[in-house]
Amino acid sequence: MCGIVGYIGPKSVDSVLLVGLTRLEYRGYDSAGVAVLDKGELHIRKEKGKIKALESMLRDHPVEGRMGIGHTRWATHGEANRTNAHPHVDEKKRIAVVHNGIIENHYELRHELMREGHVFHSETDTEVIPHLVEQALRDGKSIEDAVFDTIKRLTGRYSFALLHDGDPDRIFFARDGSPLIYGKGAGESFLASDVPAVVPLAREHYIFENGQWGWITKDELHVFNEEREAVPHDLKKIEVKAADLDKGGYEHFMLKEIFEQPGMLRRIIQHRIGDNGKLNFPEKAGSNDFLIRLSRLIITSAGTSWHAGMVGKMYLERFTKVATEVDLSSEFRYRNPVAEGDTKVIAISQSGETADTIAGIYEAKAKFLRVLSFVNNPESTIARESDAFINLMAGPEIGVASTKAYTAQLIHLLLYATFVGGIKWLTGKEERQELFEEVRRLPEMMEHVLERADVIKEWAKDFRETKDFVFLGRSWNHPTALEGALKLKEISYIHASGYAGGEFKHGPIALITDEVPVVCIAPQGDIYEKMLSNIEEVRARKAKIISIYTEGDEKIQSMSDYAFPIPKCSELLSPLLTVLPLQLLAYYVAVERGCEPDQPRNLAKSVTVE
Repeated sequence: MCGIVGYIGPKSVDSVLLVGLTRLEYRGYDSAGVAVLDKGELHIRKEKGKIKALESMLRDHPVEGRMGIGHTRWATHGEANRTNAHPHVDEKKRIAVVHNGIIENHYELRHELMREGHVFHSETDTEVIPHLVEQALRDGKSIEDAVFDTIKRLTGRYSFALLHDGDPDRIFFARDGSPLIYGKGAGESFLASDVPAVVPLAREHYIFENGQWGWITKDELHVFNEEREAVPHDLKKIEVKAADLDKGGYEHFMLKEIFEQPGMLRRIIQHRIGDNGKLNFPEKAGSNDFLIRLSRLIITSAGTSWHAGMVGKMYLERFTKVATEVDLSSEFRYRNPVAEGDTKVIAISQSGETADTIAGIYEAKAKFLRVLSFVNNPESTIARESDAFINLMAGPEIGVASTKAYTAQLIHLLLYATFVGGIKWLTGKEERQELFEEVRRLPEMMEHVLERADVIKEWAKDFRETKDFVFLGRSWNHPTALEGALKLKEISYIHASGYAGGEFKHGPIALITDEVPVVCIAPQGDIYEKMLSNIEEVRARKAKIISIYTEGDEKIQSMSDYAFPIPKCSELLSPLLTVLPLQLLAYYVAVERGCEPDQPRNLAKSVTVE
């Protein structure tokens, strides 16, 4: 989950690396560092904490040069401190490495190298890489052979970039599991974990496949496979714009991304629903004949995407009448799921690089199951490894706590379920048209909700010292309760639990006191009266009640200490609206508590390790 950046070209390398690392800070921010090669000498600077700490160090101890590598860390092996920060070097400090992933056999390699006389200084798995290269050089091998032999010794998921002081014109790299891309500019070359790190300097890019390695110069890319055969590589134009990667006047990326949701939804609806009401889903992962006989669906996902999958299950079962289950990606691959040929697996991931979900895809394909993924990065590993993928079209999401990607997942799951239901002749034209009419009004409804954001901003002041929250929802909004609790936990560090309203009496109600706010998601619908009962139970125990309710519902207002209305809508569309005030609540409470919403502690945007 770390971020890697490399640069070779005419510019001052420290500034290029810092910009790239800042763009990758969502991948981890426990520590950061750079290695710069200048006049045949390696210069290492690294510091505990966020990129700003490294930036301060470079002001006090500047480096010069035109090639270097950088790293921002999410700690796996070893605590977050300067010693464990990357880059890591060999014994003579002639080789520097930055690495993303986990070297699973590092313990055996470390002890083997120690018997050869190597001295290690960190607790990281990464440090074995420069020492392995150093040992191969000691044995008389060339740097190319040394890098290749090192790759052959490593087990796990990784990508790395490497500098050698005896090779001032090349940066070496390897990828096996963790993402890595090449970027090409005007007389300059880049390596990075993700495209945003090289925007706008790079104009074209190439995404490395697993097992590929090689080196870059300022003008060229040399790629090889596991058999050391040269690999042809076609560069693609970079579509991401620099404007997509700044805050656009908002205080934080998270707030910007919350407010981007209405415009995002408009784009998705315009792309997916034709003027004639026909749905545009060319990425269907299977012929119509296969979809007609589809007997079972398995959704595998993690975190926020898992909550979207829970809503998706209800959409799919309602419109396709196909039995659907939702599994955590981290559990799916280890339970040896029973599945047969007419089963389809749906993988959901914002980044498209979630390690657990990738592993689940491999498990599904090992059972000869078709895999359709919903991803926000069409060039990601999950997109490439699936039989087909649906682009979520949410645009770059920088805030670690996912917001707009969640609602993009919900709308795509709804429309895809309707699409498959149409193929199976289970939804008629009139039913679909009625649904689409309301779907087209969703962006306007979202805007109506967000116009009242200042109401929640004021509420947040009352919860600055709160230690516990409970979220309750039923049916379509049980996953919303889980998502609201997760958002609050992620960025404000308040303990929060989400429950299905019907299960509340079966134990969790014991948590309720007059010091525990309870968020009740109670839009009008089939289970409205049941949610009223939940609210009464909470009132009887003197808890503060925060309600999300349908406009005009005076009963809910009178029962609540805090009440936030959403526009009247079909119950099945309500999760797209009820989640917005919960995202705002999490954000404003975090700000009131002095937390950093974009970069919550211990988290990273893309979970690329199991």
